[in-house]
Amino acid sequence: MDVQSVKIELIHWLAELQDKSVLKKLQVLKEQQENSFELSTEQQEELDIRLEKYEKGEMEFSSWKTIKNKIKTSPKDAL
Repeated sequence: MDVQSVKIELIHWLAELQDKSVLKKLQVLKEQQENSFELSTEQQEELDIRLEKYEKGEMEFSSWKTIKNKIKTSPKDAL
């Protein structure tokens, strides 16, 4: 069965559906799908590189306070 036929079949089924619990589950599924996203190949590669560095302990982190101080004390033209 092709995708279009499945969609039509589901539309007919939903029109007759009376079970509110099924409708709620479908709404949650719809919301999850709307809120999900996929990374591009380049984004996934960059994420993998950063995760690998993090796991090896090769990343340096600074506190927010340190970062604010660096911004405040750096020359304006360096920004």
